[in-house]
Amino acid sequence: MGVKTIKQNKLIWHHIDKLDDQSLDLLKDEYKFHPLDIKDVKGEKEESKVDVYSKYVFVVLHFPVIIRGQARAEVMELGIFLGKDYLITVQKGTYKPLRDLYYKLQNSAKYRKSCFNRDPGYLFYRILEILYSNNKNITSYVLSRLQGLEDEVYSDEIDENTAKRIAYLRQKILSLKRILDPQVEVMGQLSQLKTNFLASELNVYFDDIDDKVDKITNFLDNQKYVLKDLLEVHDSLVTHKTNKVIKILTLFSVALLPLTLLSGIYGMNINLPFSGSSLNVWFMFIVLFALVVGVILYMKKKKLI
Repeated sequence: MGVKTIKQNKLIWHHIDKLDDQSLDLLKDEYKFHPLDIKDVKGEKEESKVDVYSKYVFVVLHFPVIIRGQARAEVMELGIFLGKDYLITVQKGTYKPLRDLYYKLQNSAKYRKSCFNRDPGYLFYRILEILYSNNKNITSYVLSRLQGLEDEVYSDEIDENTAKRIAYLRQKILSLKRILDPQVEVMGQLSQLKTNFLASELNVYFDDIDDKVDKITNFLDNQKYVLKDLLEVHDSLVTHKTNKVIKILTLFSVALLPLTLLSGIYGMNINLPFSGSSLNVWFMFIVLFALVVGVILYMKKKKLI
């Protein structure tokens, strides 16, 4: 059965977590919603929006779902029909906080009474409050990953995969922003909603939800720029490390140049000074080798290498 129902006094909440014939009959025959709205909840994911009719309000919202191991966040779409004495939610995709909320309302009479003690608009606000409070999990996830990357960048464990992990987290943040940014506009519309069947003071409650969504989007914006700066620091440190290695190799190459030159000259099949005795040649090699060692020790003392 796709329709789950909770009723308290004159207020009823139908939650549809799976569209089947029974749930479609409920939407089409019992409540007679507009065919375009039914088409929206039946079809592929729609854009977030608010449609106001004379007897009900139709809202489409999206909630991000973080799946570890994936670069992009998944999305759960929620279609909402809000009328005078009913609230109907149609869920596309899995979302544990919504499932837990339904069973909490079903099993706790006290909690159910606190949510159902007013009109459907207030119940809708309480549901949104719980669902958007789940965004704390997003901030915790992003902050923990970011802290780990910062520790990695500023430690000796930095490697070629660090930049990839930074880009991976930045991609996930951009994915979260694509989901949440349109919700700001929808919450703004709900905070200014005026209908004959909803209390006008609900605008203040929806404005509170608008602030929650706005805070999480601002947080993601800030972390996006933090990651950009972190990637620049990473690139600078990698470049510095690479330049240091090149510098050492260059110094050794220059230091060994006299030995290379001497071996090249005395490797030719011609008469050269001091070539009559092998001891003379070995003496020159030893002197030059000592000179090379002395230069290296001097550079090390001066912290050039």
